[in-house]
This record gives sequence, structure tokens and C-alpha cells, in this order.
Amino acid sequence: MSNYNYKIKIDRNCNKHGYIKGEIENFAWFALVHKDTMDNGINPQDLSTGSGRITRLCIYKDKTDFLGNPYMPSLNVKRYIYANYQRNWSVLNKNYYEMVKELITYLERRYSFKLLK
Repeated sequence: MSNYNYKIKIDRNCNKHGYIKGEIENFAWFALVHKDTMDNGINPQDLSTGSGRITRLCIYKDKTDFLGNPYMPSLNVKRYIYANYQRNWSVLNKNYYEMVKELITYLERRYSFKLLK
């Protein structure tokens, strides 16, 4: 059984460090995860800028609406951002703090494993 409160999925093509994307609950996310800790990464203990493997993180939800008449339809896409980190936090919605912390903890653990031969 998992110790996580949120359902986290990672795209199946994202098995190594680097650009990772996936879903958490009904939100989409992407992250830049490094092999080693970085000085400008997210500290997984308190989400401050400090020592961590994740230097880029965005949790968002896209909403699409069809506009216009049936003969010339157009698509309107709005992106709602709930957390955005790139060297520091530009958005960190306090209502989603626990979700963000859990995703960061999950990614830190998953990408710190080392395979031994």
C-alpha cells in the first residue's frame, strides 16, 4: 500500500532524470529533475529554494472551450497554474501546498534510486 494521499502518474516515457511530466489527481504537471541535488532546487523538507533535485516544477489544469459559430469554430484554451517554480516560487497556491509537497517528495525518492549491477 502506498504512503501517498494523492494519485501520482508519470508518463511512461519518463524513466530517467531530466524533463518529467505526468498527472497528480486531476492536475497535469511537469518537472525538471536532476541526478544530483542542485543549489537552486526545491528543498523537499520545506519547499524553500535550497538543495534539491527539482529545479523546475509546474502544476496546472487546462480548460478548453469551443467558441464561434458552427461554420468557423475556434478553440479557447486557458491554463490555470496552481504551483510554478523556476529558481524560486512565482506561484504556490496555499490550498495545494500538501499536494505540491507530496509530488516533490515522490519525485525526490523515485529519481534518487541507483541501480546496482
